[in-house]
Amino acid sequence: MAYRTRWTRLICGVAVAATAALVAAGCTSGSASTAAQGTGSAPAVTAAQAGQVLNTYFAASDKAARTGDEALVLSGVTGVAQAEVRNFFKAYRALHQSPPLPRFSYQTPTLYLPTPAGYPRWFAASVTRSLRPPLADTIVATPQPMVMVFTQAGATAPWLLASAYHVAGSMPKLAVNSAGQIPVVATSQTAGLLSRPDVVGPLLAAVVDEGASSPAARAVSTDPYTMSLYQVGRAGNGFITPRGDVRQWELDGSTYPQFALRTADGGALVFFTMYLNTTIAVPAELNQSRPINPGPPIAIPGDMRWMLPAGTVPRVKLERQDLYNFAAIDPPAGGGKIKVIAAGSFLNYAWAS
Repeated sequence: MAYRTRWTRLICGVAVAATAALVAAGCTSGSASTAAQGTGSAPAVTAAQAGQVLNTYFAASDKAARTGDEALVLSGVTGVAQAEVRNFFKAYRALHQSPPLPRFSYQTPTLYLPTPAGYPRWFAASVTRSLRPPLADTIVATPQPMVMVFTQAGATAPWLLASAYHVAGSMPKLAVNSAGQIPVVATSQTAGLLSRPDVVGPLLAAVVDEGASSPAARAVSTDPYTMSLYQVGRAGNGFITPRGDVRQWELDGSTYPQFALRTADGGALVFFTMYLNTTIAVPAELNQSRPINPGPPIAIPGDMRWMLPAGTVPRVKLERQDLYNFAAIDPPAGGGKIKVIAAGSFLNYAWAS
């Protein structure tokens, strides 16, 4: 068995980490997420509006959990959150499960209201959720701090949950103006930051792919969470690699919108989404050479089986794609390293041959 990572979209991220000057200059990954830049005039989001959006979402998602109404919960989500809900229900049905679905109670949220920047409007909220009965009676689960981002595409469009994150560290103190709003940071901004916000993802990817030895580690904290993602890739993300096959992984950019808020110390809190792609294949498949001779059967991890046809026995290639939401602190220049403080993930895609 051999393993290797792919470099096609990481060269830029590694090079940009070589010096602080290049980090500040900015470099974009070939598949990096596009920035969510507002267009047109839009009123500021008020605390009352944001609170109502949260209450409406909490009520609808709880009703959907009680009734198994997929359409109801899908009506309140968009983007990566929509993909997660769709795949959750697909897995639920494939595993022949039936209600009860998980239900949650929520503590009083903390709202992060951005300065007006046109449409799409958005805001974030941090809140701690706890599992409710009946599952809470059978599953031991500690309360989970979360961060949620909601967006509104236009003046008459509904507010929808766009992404959710499990907080692994402490939320940073954010800058607040006299109106109680938090300044938005353009994802292309360079002045005053360690990195352009839209380069945070590629830099993180270099460390997740290559570990603490990556030159990008000069700019990215190699804390236990970041290194655990590296270990997930190195260990195979649940795959068992047959002798003679090759395994490779990479954390790659996505086209989901990015958002960034100003922190009190002049840095940025950046919200973004990436793909973790893992593949096992015979060498000829990965090298794109011919002929491609099948190898030993590749075992399918249990959490992937529902996504593949029954009886699938891959002997050439098995690949999976997980979607990861990240919230990371992009510090002010000279103020430390990029640090992931919140994340969420789910299986998005699987394919075998």
